[in-house]
Amino acid sequence: MERKMMKIRVEIAEKPYRLTIPADEEERVRRAAKHIKEQIDFLKRNYDASLTEYLAMAAMRISIENEENKERLQMAPEALKLKALASQLDQWAGTYGDREAQTAQTEPAPIVKPKARRGRPRKTDSVKP
Repeated sequence: MERKMMKIRVEIAEKPYRLTIPADEEERVRRAAKHIKEQIDFLKRNYDASLTEYLAMAAMRISIENEENKERLQMAPEALKLKALASQLDQWAGTYGDREAQTAQTEPAPIVKPKARRGRPRKTDSVKP
């Protein structure tokens, strides 16, 4: 099945670019171009540099964001497993912890003394050789 292609125009660093992209990626490409523009505008407001330097720093900032997102995605399965385990522990604590807490509040635990041994130890039946 062939993907439908389309031509769009985006502006990056004050220069227009005509791109041919799959139609279903138009929104993503436009958001990416907007993100680049926002990064460059931020840098222009805060630093005095050339357009090439703004582009390089914008590329660096966006690459760092990308790496952070990759790390989050790699951690996501483990984080979900930990969250599920924490939920199970909360349920267990709620089920068993409440029962123990109610028992402790209503009646004190009985004190059980060990039975004392009296007399001599018992003889066991053993076969003598």
